[in-house]
Amino acid sequence: MSTPAGTPPEDSRPRPQYGELAPEGWSWTPAPDAVPPVPSATPTTSGPNQAARARGTVPAWDRPVTLALLVFGLLATFFAVGVLGALPQAVQMLYTQQDLGDYTPAASVAGLITAGSFTEAAVWLASAAGAILLLVRGKRAFYLPLIGAVVAFVVIFVFMSVILATDPTLLTFYSQS
Repeated sequence: MSTPAGTPPEDSRPRPQYGELAPEGWSWTPAPDAVPPVPSATPTTSGPNQAARARGTVPAWDRPVTLALLVFGLLATFFAVGVLGALPQAVQMLYTQQDLGDYTPAASVAGLITAGSFTEAAVWLASAAGAILLLVRGKRAFYLPLIGAVVAFVVIFVFMSVILATDPTLLTFYSQS
């Protein structure tokens, strides 16, 4: 089999590895002008972006936004716990406005309020711990408090719905309306 003109013959030998085909006693020494300069261990410029870039590709705005969202989430958690704690008084006010008599909470309402409060706190703690862990690792973390906020929003409405569903008077009143 012949090869076309201008095409080098195919080399059937294995590719050399680790200097296998170098002549005996040969060693490589680079030319002095070919050696790249070694960067110094200390950065020559320092600034707020230098530390962020050293950790990875996280933008400089991620850390303050994440911390602000965590603080806002903590305040929202206190508010949600307060709303759950005041729910029996709010239902009593609804009873009074609609002339339904006196509201007597079911036996499970106190436990549901406590469970809802602990769940809200646990959602915030999980969001904060995850966000801080991501910040320490130098990764983007602003989305974690946002996800926690959505979960906390769903949690408070689930617990409020369950608490309101324990009252047969309200269920009867609104099913007749």
